[in-house]
Amino acid sequence: MERAHRETRLATHLDMTYFSLTMSFIEESAAAFGMEAQDAGRLRLASEEIFTYLAEYRKGEALSVETEDGCYYVGVKFLLHADPDSPPPHLPERGPGPLEPGDDLASMGLIIASRFVDRLHMLEDGGVGLVKEKTYPEAGTLVRTPVPALARFHVAAPENEALKHFVRQVAAYYGPQFFPVDFCFPGKVVDMVAQGQYRVLVATGGGAEVAGGIMWRTEGARLIEAFGPYLFDQPPQYGMSEALVDGLLMEIAKTEAFCVTDIYPTPELPHGYFELLGSIDRIKPDGLREARLFYYRQLKEDPGLSVWAHPDLVSFLEQEYERLFLARHIRVTTGGGEARPAHAFFSLRFDRVLSSAILRLLWDGADAREVLENHVKSLRAEGFSDIFFEMDLAHTREVDLTPLLFRQGFAPRLVFPHGGGADMVAFQYQG
Repeated sequence: MERAHRETRLATHLDMTYFSLTMSFIEESAAAFGMEAQDAGRLRLASEEIFTYLAEYRKGEALSVETEDGCYYVGVKFLLHADPDSPPPHLPERGPGPLEPGDDLASMGLIIASRFVDRLHMLEDGGVGLVKEKTYPEAGTLVRTPVPALARFHVAAPENEALKHFVRQVAAYYGPQFFPVDFCFPGKVVDMVAQGQYRVLVATGGGAEVAGGIMWRTEGARLIEAFGPYLFDQPPQYGMSEALVDGLLMEIAKTEAFCVTDIYPTPELPHGYFELLGSIDRIKPDGLREARLFYYRQLKEDPGLSVWAHPDLVSFLEQEYERLFLARHIRVTTGGGEARPAHAFFSLRFDRVLSSAILRLLWDGADAREVLENHVKSLRAEGFSDIFFEMDLAHTREVDLTPLLFRQGFAPRLVFPHGGGADMVAFQYQG
């Protein structure tokens, strides 16, 4: 059952006179949303750095602070009421990593803030957003619970205890390359389902034993990402994998989504339901590469799209669109030497279990090359073996980074139809 959305809001000013009031509001709101004191304290520390930084550069301006109960996280937004077309406040000019002598003190504060939370990002209206996830216990020792072969079973959404058991079974039966890192925390998955981040179906027998399941989430309004199907000791002739995928397709049939991609397919994915979207290379702990496959299924007739592309990316897109039978009008950008803001800012998402990181451009800037280069160096120094960059073909500011990505060692690997404002291209760092 999805929980009611809760949020609080404070109208204040970017003046240190209001510093304590604002910090108390954020910390008390996090506590009211059920966040443990240690996590709420880290959220406050990050917020202190953001407020101090903004008060230095936008002193005296009106500020709205919004906190959101995301069930498994608490979000904080610093809204500046700025012109949405104006450049953002000065943001970190370097990637994550140890602070170094000579770093700009203001940037150091923002880098420190980013270390206290799970995400620090720019908002479309020029503000700054923080997300701090709550701490959950890990699944603990993973032991397979054998399940008898079920010739007859029922597919439905599970209750919380059955959901946690399903998640533990997935982690016990499958390697980490077959499920999101969230599955390492069963209680977190329960809260993510309650919040609507994930949906799930499980197959159970007459004794309520969980014999398999499938999960999915909506990525934007037009794309659904699926995981699985997962089976525990079930023979293929009983058709459980087909029943789970059929259940998924029935659940999403009435949504606005045009397509579904299976980004964590298992060997049990039934034949004939999906087409191969493509693959990326995954570097295993032993250093060897293996192909990670992605699958795709159209849910309704694709209406066609107009996408932007830099000339260097056109041949790749033409090849992929022809292979996937997607009607696209590719509009080519033309560089005119126009001025750019001084500073670029990239967001980061991590999967530390798989040692992978995903970069995205939030604000373009003249220093984009240096910032991206620093991000890659820092990620490699921290042991991230798989580094990706996501590009939304709806935005020319992202598309025009194509030559820079090639020079930095990235190569285009996948096109996710309707993955953003238009299609999304995934680049992988090749070294």
